[in-house]
Amino acid sequence: MTRRKLAADFRMDRREVLKRGSALGLGVASMAALGGGHVAAARGQEEEGVRGGVLNVAVIGEPPTLDIHQTTATIVATITWSMYESLFTFDQDFNVIPMLAESHEVSEDGLLHTVTLRQGVPFHNGEEMKAADVIASFERWSGISGTGASLMEAVDEYVAVDDYTVEFRMVHPFGAFLPTVSQMNQGMAIYPKSVIDAAGTEPLTDYVGTGPYKFVEHQADRFIRLERFDDYAALDGEPQGYGGHKYQYVDEMMFIPVPDEAARIAGLRAGDYHYLESISADQSEGLQDDPNVVIDVLAPSTWRTFVLNWRSPLMGDVKIRQAFQAALDHEQILQASEGEGFYRLDAGIMLKETAWNSQAGAELYNQNDTEKAKQLLEEAGYDGTPLRFMTTQEYLYYYNASVVAKQQLEAAGFVVDLQVYDWATLIDRRGDEEAWDIVPTGISFKPDPTMLSIMQLCSWPGWWCSDTSRDLLDQLQAESDDAVRHEVFDKLQQAFYDEVPMIKVGDAASLSSRSALLQGFSPQTQHGEIFWNAWISE
Repeated sequence: MTRRKLAADFRMDRREVLKRGSALGLGVASMAALGGGHVAAARGQEEEGVRGGVLNVAVIGEPPTLDIHQTTATIVATITWSMYESLFTFDQDFNVIPMLAESHEVSEDGLLHTVTLRQGVPFHNGEEMKAADVIASFERWSGISGTGASLMEAVDEYVAVDDYTVEFRMVHPFGAFLPTVSQMNQGMAIYPKSVIDAAGTEPLTDYVGTGPYKFVEHQADRFIRLERFDDYAALDGEPQGYGGHKYQYVDEMMFIPVPDEAARIAGLRAGDYHYLESISADQSEGLQDDPNVVIDVLAPSTWRTFVLNWRSPLMGDVKIRQAFQAALDHEQILQASEGEGFYRLDAGIMLKETAWNSQAGAELYNQNDTEKAKQLLEEAGYDGTPLRFMTTQEYLYYYNASVVAKQQLEAAGFVVDLQVYDWATLIDRRGDEEAWDIVPTGISFKPDPTMLSIMQLCSWPGWWCSDTSRDLLDQLQAESDDAVRHEVFDKLQQAFYDEVPMIKVGDAASLSSRSALLQGFSPQTQHGEIFWNAWISE
């Protein structure tokens, strides 16, 4: 079968990109982001935004929490990153830039990181952000997040030198310090110490941050409402990707759970929603002639995967995991989940749009070898115990991928029990190591490999935990020399394919589906949507 290139592959010749975009029914305006997203974002901010109105975002269901320390679930970041901020973030080229920090200095030996905070930054509850809040947030986040725990292991002590200075004194150098504290999904959002003291490590019920919008109300299965934070301490200058100046054009943001994709699309057409969190690629053609809708095909911001539970009796056996890996035809799965022209076959667990893309272990990617899978199952002594394969229809691409994978696995000799849940329930159940064997998810774009959710290793659901992977991750996090880090990462990706913690299926195009009334929306969505700079033009 011929492999198709992804329509939004930035490495593709621009003429071919435009040709494919036209074939998909995308207009010139819709394709403006292809190969030139940063330019489009900058150009949009030169226009004068319209202040006022309510931005309605249709999300796929109820979030499992609004406490971003607790989960890597993308829906939580989508809703809350207008509320919360971190010490550092990423600009339009994914360079780390200060957000709540004023500056950062690291000693020549790499053993002292000094973070100076901005002064006069208020939380939504009126308290001023100070070093004590940063210390409390770091302690809490590092006790919950696997990424935070890795950083904590490298820290000897952390000290509030004064109200606006925090020192992290290291046991050994940690070259990934800045990207680690800059991430978005399950990132180190800075909460007030008073809120953390009240909640501890339990999920928050008092949602307070420093962001341009503040939490107002959550009615389960109806909406989550944010409103403009009038005392927001905006940075001077212009927007810079996920940082810089943040405009507060809309009065309110409403995040509305709409599990059914057809209902989301109907609501967009009717003008009920300004943005859809998720839309299947095959829906783009049906929307192409609607003048009230804009569809952009953007560079991939995620790759699809099946996570294997290392702590289950079945998936704890490496030969069964390798049989699972050998059995799958990734192209068929991607055609079912993404649609022709909306996916890319690539072995790299870091996307091609980063400097980290590697082909280490590529010989084990997309094997489509049923006979090899059967042989491995025989060697493992597989007795026909059903694989508990959890999935959801709220993200239709996960469901479609799961159905095709089930067929392929059964052809290789597996018995598969496909269990369908709503997304919030699935997220909750995947934290129970005894409840499942397989679950689909997406691994979102990250500028540095240490930020990938799977690099939380032993603490991330799936629980990839080997001496090899832990040793290589320690080296990758500690090393500051770029060339050495790339060599280490190649070895880590090879371990990913040899040990099989999950199956990378392929890269998925990002589809931005929004109302034509939504202006100033950035096509830079790889690290999450940027809602705060957008406005509604009535």
